[in-house]
Amino acid sequence: MVNIVWWEVETEAPEKFMSFHGDVQGWTFAPAFEDSELDASYWIIRSGESGIGGLQRATEGTAPTAGTRVYFETDDLEGFLSRVRELGGQVERSRTDLGGDDRWFATFQDSCGVSFGIWTDRAPNE
Repeated sequence: MVNIVWWEVETEAPEKFMSFHGDVQGWTFAPAFEDSELDASYWIIRSGESGIGGLQRATEGTAPTAGTRVYFETDDLEGFLSRVRELGGQVERSRTDLGGDDRWFATFQDSCGVSFGIWTDRAPNE
């Protein structure tokens, strides 16, 4: 079984997203991962005291991923990405360190072009 462990939205206008959803849903937003390999503006979406998802500014000059990206957990990130390629998918971002010694992710498109994320707390070759 694969567990969903995170979701995020990518937009060229994160400030507009924060304003709208802050007013409609009461969500708050906390900057995150500023000193990591992510190399993007990113906020944790919070409902009360709980982090429930992420918001990322789309990279300038590229179209944002449409919709909401769901993240799955795996014990073998590189093995998972290898299987994605074997089945006709495409790796968008290989293993990326989020800081600390237990937080890595990657993103991929399935064979239909839908973007998903994969998360692990396992170091490479562990």
